[in-house]
Order: sequence, then C-alpha cells, then structure tokens
Amino acid sequence: MKKSDPYYFTLKNVKNSVLLFLSFFVIVTLSTSCGGGRTNTPAPEIVTPEGTKVYNPKSGRYEFPTEVTGKMDTVEWTDARPSANDPIESDPSQYLEKDSNEPDPNSEGNNGTGILGTYNVAIMIPFNAHKVNDLEGGIHASSIASLNFYEGAKLALDQLSDEGANLNVTVMDTKRSETEANSLLNRSALQDAHMIIGPYSSKPLEKVAEFAKLNQKTLISPVNTSGKITSENPFYLQANPSLQSHCEAIMKHALDQYSADQIVLVVRDKAAEVNRLKYFQDAHMAISGNFANPLREYRIDSKVAEEFGELELLPYIKKDETTVFIVPSYSNETFVSNVMRQIEIAKGENDVVIYGMPRWIEFDRISYDYFENLKLHVSTSNFVDKEDDKIKDFIKKFYERYGALPEEDAFKGYDLTLYFGRQLMKNGIYFKDVIDTETAQMLSTKFDFERNVTPEDIANERLDKINFLENKYVNILKFEDYYFQKVN
Repeated sequence: MKKSDPYYFTLKNVKNSVLLFLSFFVIVTLSTSCGGGRTNTPAPEIVTPEGTKVYNPKSGRYEFPTEVTGKMDTVEWTDARPSANDPIESDPSQYLEKDSNEPDPNSEGNNGTGILGTYNVAIMIPFNAHKVNDLEGGIHASSIASLNFYEGAKLALDQLSDEGANLNVTVMDTKRSETEANSLLNRSALQDAHMIIGPYSSKPLEKVAEFAKLNQKTLISPVNTSGKITSENPFYLQANPSLQSHCEAIMKHALDQYSADQIVLVVRDKAAEVNRLKYFQDAHMAISGNFANPLREYRIDSKVAEEFGELELLPYIKKDETTVFIVPSYSNETFVSNVMRQIEIAKGENDVVIYGMPRWIEFDRISYDYFENLKLHVSTSNFVDKEDDKIKDFIKKFYERYGALPEEDAFKGYDLTLYFGRQLMKNGIYFKDVIDTETAQMLSTKFDFERNVTPEDIANERLDKINFLENKYVNILKFEDYYFQKVN
C-alpha cells in the first residue's frame, strides 16, 4: 500500500501505537435549533464512513484534511481521500530495526524453518462501515460484535509487541459479503499474508478458505462452527468448536460423573434434533467401548411438543439414583421451559441433572429455580469468569483504553490474536503443522486443536489427509448458587 492511498496509517512504534478506530466508529453530527432560524456553532470536525472531515470556515463546508496539526500520540497519517473500502495497515519499516542477516519475509525463513523477522497478518471481519447512517449517527447493530473483537485484538497486538513480535497487520471490512471478500483477495496484503484471521459468514469464508488452500496461507476461522466450509485443506484452522464437539464434550463430562444407564437423551421428533442423537451415541460408544447398549432415547412427538402436552417422564426417572437428561434443543426457549417444568414435577424427591446447549445461557424467561433445582449444565465455546484475577486485569486495561467494559467478543479477539501471534513467533509460518501437539489456556477458553480426518481415511491409516484442524475444547458450566460456574 502506498502512502498516497486512502486510509493509510504509519505506526512508529507497535508497543505504544493504536490502530486508529475505523472511520465509522464515532459519528459527530451538526446540530441546528428548531426555532428562530438560528444555527448553532458547527462542530470542528465530523467522522464519516469516508474519513474524518474538518470544518473550513472559509468555505463553510466540511473537507478532508491535507495535513494534521497537534500531537497525535505516536500515529502519523496522510490524506484520507473518500474511500471506505481500503484496509488499515501498519508499516513495519517505520519501527523495525533492519538486520542484514534477517531472512527475506517472502522466503521460507531460516533454513526452511519458516521463522521470519516479520510476519504479515490480515484480519478480515465485517465492520459493515457502509451501513452507518450519516444523518442520525451511531454504530450499526451489525458492527458491534466486530468492533469488540477488533478492540480485543488490538490489546493482544500490544502484548505481542511487548513479547518481541514484529507483525505487519492489515485490517479489512468484508461487509458480510461474498463479493466483497472475493474482491479483497486481489489485494497485496492478502497475497503476501502469512496468516489470515476471518471472515465470519460462511459464504465469504468459503471463498477465503479456497484462496488459502490454493496459495498455502494459514487461515483462522474465528467464529464459524460449520464443518462444511472446506475439505482436504490443512491450511484451515477452525477456532470455534463445532456442534459435534459440543455434543461430544457434554457426553464425556456426563460419563465421567454418571453411568450410561443413568443417562437419557431427550429430543423433539424433528430431523435437526434427532440427527444430533448420533453425535451423543457415537461419543458414548467411543468413550465406553460399549457398542451393544446405546443410551436411552425419549423422542417427543412434534405435535405434543408444540402444544406443550404432558410428557411421559416417569418411566425414565431412576429411584434413589441420579437421572441425567441431555436435551440438545438449541434455541427453543418455550420448549425447554416446558421440559424443565415437567421434569421438576415428575422427579419428586429423586435427584435429576440436565445438560443443555450453549444458547440456554441467554434464556431469560425460564425461572432460575429450575436451573438450580435441576442442576443445569451447559456447554459453551467461551466463558468469562469475572472473579478471576486475569479477567479483572483485562477488564481494567480494556476500560482504560476504550472507556467501556469489554463484551464477550473482545475476549475472543484478544485470546485468538494473542494465541496465534505467539504461534507465529514460536513456530513460524508452518505452525499449523505442530499446533495439534500443543494446548494453551487463554482468558475465555482453551485452545486444543485436532486434525479432522474422515473415518474412512482413519481406517485406511491415511492420517495425512486432513480436512481441516479444529479447536475441540468446550467449556462445561454448571448453574450452582444461582450463577454459572466452570466445572471442567
């Protein structure tokens, strides 16, 4: 990227610099009075999706600045001409000391190890800058998660700089668009990238995954959980565990605590939920080695479930012994509420434990008494324990930096950027080849990658035919003393 290009930013010092907030982050609008035809004094500047404009009293208009006066911390900028599509990019030449013995960034590193002096990182997430309303101001709802992720990532970049990392980072707005993602692939920042983070949505991600596969670029999928994005692609790393991984984690935790004959799988007789039963049954067989006796299943007639009819639960409840109900209904709060209410009635004095899905944490219409009395457990990809000292430190740093408390996506952005940045530093551009041999506990989750290989290839000992690599770690939470606590 040339210095004359729009939205070019030069960072003198990674440790102390801030990748400037995206142009749409704050909108300052003109204010006019409603009476007397009198206009208030114009604001000195406004921030638009095209860039920051400064009020020119001579012309009476807001114009793009051609020079900057005043102290701007450690960041210098040049003319930001109207374009909302260009990436934010750091220029390592301004803050890296050149070493004549330093390997060429485009080579394979020292003696083919992949260890480089500088690593190029591209972050592709949907800021949706084009959705900002210039007249009303404010950030579009679809941008909030990405902004939080990005703010967390910037704190991680500061930490990596303290640890000695030299990263040339480019940030791009994919707009949740397959077309936009496809057009971004022509940029030199992606052609030269050693690691790509993003995109979010499936269609843009599929495009970038194919690009990564063809060009042998390590691609990190930060949020997508689908196992159908790509195949035979060892360059694709899925940081967010799949639904199957959640089911397997629930099954493992349940079998660690209880025997198989205490467990009942409860689903509505609908294809999406019935299909999930296989994940649990397969996990049970793999863990216990018992292929002859599958877990008990209770399939509730769809009409009965929809009309909240009476459930036949008594035959499944064990007297004088704990009964474990696993209910893999993902987001139907009304159905889940009815199931919990009827289990509470049917169990009498007997002990019952329920395992549910990640979305249950967000339910707000179910009495917490049911959660407590039925010893609810749920799985989740990320969990923030606000009593943890490390979490408190992060919240403090985040607030000091941004003047707001971090959302869950900020922790995700921090954890993911810090973890993979350290992987680059330690293992170089080929870190994907060894990532399944290492684990790391971060603030909100743990990274524990495994190779995804088809059962057929496993049976034929073709373990090198990797579809992708997936982080298999899932947090298991228990609702106890009226709040969720991590138990694994």
